[in-house]
Amino acid sequence: MGYWAVVEKRENGFWAFFPDIAEVEVRSKTIEEIKVLLKESLAERLQFLNQTDKHQPVARFNPTVQTTNPKKISPNVFEFLYIKTE
Repeated sequence: MGYWAVVEKRENGFWAFFPDIAEVEVRSKTIEEIKVLLKESLAERLQFLNQTDKHQPVARFNPTVQTTNPKKISPNVFEFLYIKTE
């Protein structure tokens, strides 16, 4: 299982977030660090939810289905990353 992340290219680097998990977003100057930060942030958030007996978010976002219309994609989108959970 995992969640898709949206990575946007910004003026000062990259910004990424999970559409299915509103509380998780990361920023970095490099795409390599974004990948590491996404994985760490996702793991921390899911661990917090488990510790507080809250449900994990349902993974609904799928870029292959929801981005078929190029007009709906933000011009800042750099790529979509699938981050697996452990």
